[in-house]
Amino acid sequence: MLTQARDQAFRARLEPHRRAITAHCYRMLGSLQDAEEVAQDSLVRGWQRLEELRSSESARAWLYRIATNACLDMLKKKRRRRGLPNDLKPAADPEQPVGLPAEEELWIEPAPDSLLDVADDPLARPDALAFRRESIGLAFIAALQRLPPKQRAALLLVDVLGWRPRETAELLQTTQASVNSLLQRARTNLGTSSGSPSLGERPEDQAMVRRFVASWENGDLDAFTTMLAKDAILAMPPQPEWFEGAAAIRRFFERLFEDDPKRFRLLPIRANGSAGVAVYAAPMHGGSFEAVAITVFTLRDGVVSRITKFTMPKLFRRFGLAERLG
Repeated sequence: MLTQARDQAFRARLEPHRRAITAHCYRMLGSLQDAEEVAQDSLVRGWQRLEELRSSESARAWLYRIATNACLDMLKKKRRRRGLPNDLKPAADPEQPVGLPAEEELWIEPAPDSLLDVADDPLARPDALAFRRESIGLAFIAALQRLPPKQRAALLLVDVLGWRPRETAELLQTTQASVNSLLQRARTNLGTSSGSPSLGERPEDQAMVRRFVASWENGDLDAFTTMLAKDAILAMPPQPEWFEGAAAIRRFFERLFEDDPKRFRLLPIRANGSAGVAVYAAPMHGGSFEAVAITVFTLRDGVVSRITKFTMPKLFRRFGLAERLG
């Protein structure tokens, strides 16, 4: 009976915070896998101290404290930040072959929109909740990774989660003046680099996704190119190469299809608050469709300004997708 009571208390006090804690760790780390591990460890530690956490509110604050410090420890241990290919070097030449992919731990990972369905703070204002959703966008996550870890933590706790600087100072074991300094530097360093994410929820944006799917499944590069902004960017983690401009992106895919023609099936998805597709490919003359990439769009004025194509089939499981289609 005691174990059953503790299990019920765990579900009532701690489990409702899992997704919110995971989202916070994802913003800190840029990796959904690492975020889920830190969130799970934080919940286990909370379960071990369940008698001390008298209310859901005290459990919430304690979990954020444990999770934030665990993220800071992980970042200190790894001593490198995740990013996107266009953070690292100039755009590649589409006439040149791409090299070998880099190790996957260098790159930000996408997150399914189910991570955003967070309601662990019933007192949060609607504008704060809207900003919290926007703060999961790929551009914002990438910009966060460029901040030093403590600046990152202070910005997320105060600007995203709505903590007071005094509470944040206690969590980070520093002074309120130090937190205010961290916030000022973080806001300055972040600047406008995070961009303004397009959530892709307008009818015209959804129509664009349908046109994108049709162009790929029909092998119509002309139709695909008309959907791109002239200054569009294509990034393909874990490939370090990336391409800038509609003409360069078209040429890259032309050469790719000449060397290795495929048939495609695309399933619309939602990732990082944006529209996207799960890409499956099969040989031209039969065979099943295998998972290839999770692709996330940034939309601007009715066209695609950025395509981030995560060629990491392991991600399909995190989106609840099959790795093979008949």
